[in-house]
Amino acid sequence: MSLWSLPAEKVFRSLPVNLNEKDRGLFQHERERFFEPLQTLTGSWDFTREGLLLKPKTGKVDSRSFQAERPGGLASLKLFLKGIFYRWTQPRKKIQPLPGRQFLIITDEFSNGYFHWVTDALPKLAWLMEELDRFELLLPAFTHRFSYMTESLAAWPQLRWRVVEASCRTAVTDALLVPALAPTGNYRPETLRTLGKTWRTKLGVGKPFRKVYVSRAKAPWRKIRNEAEVEALTRSLDFETVFLEELSFEAQARLLAETQILVSNHGAGLTNMLFQQPGSRVLEIRLRDDAHNNCYFSLASAVELEYAYLLADPAEPKTKSVHTADLLVDVEELASLLKKWS
Repeated sequence: MSLWSLPAEKVFRSLPVNLNEKDRGLFQHERERFFEPLQTLTGSWDFTREGLLLKPKTGKVDSRSFQAERPGGLASLKLFLKGIFYRWTQPRKKIQPLPGRQFLIITDEFSNGYFHWVTDALPKLAWLMEELDRFELLLPAFTHRFSYMTESLAAWPQLRWRVVEASCRTAVTDALLVPALAPTGNYRPETLRTLGKTWRTKLGVGKPFRKVYVSRAKAPWRKIRNEAEVEALTRSLDFETVFLEELSFEAQARLLAETQILVSNHGAGLTNMLFQQPGSRVLEIRLRDDAHNNCYFSLASAVELEYAYLLADPAEPKTKSVHTADLLVDVEELASLLKKWS
């Protein structure tokens, strides 16, 4: 079977529609990115329950299990020990794909998170969609814990998939491995647009009409501390409040495909903007001074949305991590921005 390849690509991103010049430094360094050429490869591996690829004769973890280079230092030692653990404690079980098909591997170190599954793994299927009837997708054992992983495959009924057993190393031969299409948080726009369009076509949605506020009130962290005020404002402007974790994957895709304006703070819920129709709008509430976490700014540009932002202070001044900080939103500033859009 021939291998698939992508050429080198340079992407240019649109700045936020409401950019304040004093905030330019938050985005300017991400306006342009270059991606190296990419090629799939075939090989033989032991596929672990968490999706790591072990080299069959050595038990070493293959560097292609990772988004970036193989981790160094203590992380590298942990991986070495993990490889030994699997070799000593788990039997090796050889499996064969369905007749006429080839095993396909698209997962990596981050695939057990919603954002990474949707923006890193699924675009690989969108890229290969014309050939998916030739493959059987191999999925890690943790897939059983996250229903959205298999639900998201419904857009490609020609694809077959199999979840490996947790109690053994699954040995595969001549499997097709698709490495990262771009560094995580970055995207080859065409694959993202194809993914969004594929799901919108499956759902048969019409013109977007909803205004949606995605709440993180049920999340363990990164909440909006004064959400009652924020929700009162958005409700007065005809926004509906939703908790995406309560919805199936298809329901999330449909909701966002029908959404004209999306508002939420930084978090996995914003991943679903890729299902919005081009020209729709998204407002990200983000931690003040955070110039590192631009994955949603980049995503909005990739799928041709109008992106706006609102900076918010941490509810606890000493909590500066974007991954854990609760936020205090300036409701008057939010009202001013939304009224221009609504």
